[in-house]
Order: sequence, then C-alpha cells, then structure tokens
Amino acid sequence: MTQSARVPGFRVGLSFSVAAALCSAIYLFPYKRAAAFAAADTLAFALLVVAVLPSTALDLWQRRSNPPKTSDRWTFWSTSVLLSVLAISGNLCGAHAVAGLEPAVASVLLRTEIVFVGAFGAVLVGEKVTPALLGGAALALGGLVVMRWPLALDGGGTGALWALGGAASFGLMQVLTRRVIASISPVTMNTARLWLAVGAWSLVPGVARDALSQGREFWLFVIVAGLFGPFLGRLLIMYSLRTLRAAHSALLLLMAPVFAFLIGFFGFGTAPTALELLGGALILAGIALPSLAGLQAPRP
Repeated sequence: MTQSARVPGFRVGLSFSVAAALCSAIYLFPYKRAAAFAAADTLAFALLVVAVLPSTALDLWQRRSNPPKTSDRWTFWSTSVLLSVLAISGNLCGAHAVAGLEPAVASVLLRTEIVFVGAFGAVLVGEKVTPALLGGAALALGGLVVMRWPLALDGGGTGALWALGGAASFGLMQVLTRRVIASISPVTMNTARLWLAVGAWSLVPGVARDALSQGREFWLFVIVAGLFGPFLGRLLIMYSLRTLRAAHSALLLLMAPVFAFLIGFFGFGTAPTALELLGGALILAGIALPSLAGLQAPRP
C-alpha cells in the first residue's frame, strides 16, 4: 500500500491516542479523590463496575445499528479472558501504587508501560523498535522525571513494585489487543473483558460488599473516573491500535501528564513550575520524533 494511502489512517491512530491521553489526564483527578475513601481493591473493583455499564450500552447499540464483524470465537474469548485478568492486576497494582507512593513517583513508574510494551511487542507481535521510537521513549520518560523532580520512593520499595506491576499489566494489554485488533470489534471485546473482570472479582469475599457500602461522594468520583479511564480511555487506545504500533500508541499516552498540568492550570489556577515546563517540553519532543517519522516514511 502506498504512503499516501497509509498516512490518513496513521493520523486517525494518532488522534485516538491523543484523545486517550486526554481521558487519562481527566481520570487522574477524580481517581485520586476516590482513593481517599476506600481500600485499593475496593476502588479498583468499583471502577470496573462503572466502566462495564456504558460499554455494554454502547455494544448493544452498535449491534443494532452496525453488527460487528464475525471473528474466530477462540481468539476472541481467549484474548478477552487474558485482558480481564490483566485489567484486574493492572487496576489493583495501580491502586496500591497510588496508596503507597507520592503521586509524582507513581505517575512516573506507571508510565514505564512504554518499556514493557516495546519488549512484549517485539516478542509477541514482532514489532520492530525503531531508533526514532527508542529515542522518543527515552526523551519522553526523561522529561517525565524532570517534570516530577524530586522523586522520593517509599521506604520499603513495595509501592514501586506495585507500580511496575501495573505498568507491565497495562503494557501487555496493549500488545495483546494489537495482536487481534484486525479481527475483533473493540467495543465488543472491551465489554467482554470488563464483564469477565467484574464477575471474577465479585467472587472475592467482601469486595463487592465493601464497594456497595461506600458513600455517595465516593461513587461520584468513581463514576467520573470509571467513565474516562477503564471505559473511554481504554476504548480509544484499542481503536488507535488499528493503525499504530503498540509502542507508538503507548508513547503518545505520555501526553497525559502534560494534559493534567494544563487542566490544573486552566481549571484550578495551578501554575506550573520551571521544571514542569521543561519536562513537558521534553515529553512533547520525545513524542514528536516517532510521530513525524511515521508521517514521512512509507509504512509496510
């Protein structure tokens, strides 16, 4: 296929990833507020419960107006089960990381997802890590560290391990989705993996009861976070993987901290520091490297 035919689809993938990064930035604000009311497992379960409802409604609407294409049932359900397990582990690890680390450190370590995506993508999908992508990832992660400086780990280091576990889980989700994206409906698979995750987690004694016993304020924050995170954010990522490499999509998600600072500035009047401005510039430069290379070079 010619370069001119591929670039429009590539730009659509970029748009989906940037929109997913914006959703991730919005998600962080109510997520951190909700974390003050409940334990990590309760919060993670509640997020998935909220996300599965609009995903199911969208799936039913899609089936009535435009039935999804048929895919191999074994591929669909085996991937959905794996994604549901990773959704549980990723959200649980992320909730523990936020509880045990300073927000700055947790955000940096969770964004190392790009490293896991690159490694898993090379092994499972055969995606080549280009020099532009490698350099862009290093520059963007360096910018994130600058933006969050100084970093202070928790004493025992367990929070850091939880964060890396969450990054690995979400990274593997990206790669597995990329592997089957050509043969599945993103909405249908997102709905299936959410229902499987909610069903499995409901079997854990006490988790559902604890979530239902939380107050109105907790659920208000969880509803907003669930809509922009596990539902809309993840769905946009899945659509971006139709035309982008998994590692490139993950790199674009590093725009989330930049969006978060913009939201903080315009929404709450929080002025960024010089380090935050410098780190944001480095992140954008790192993201621009492979993005511009993808627009200019022919794609196989």
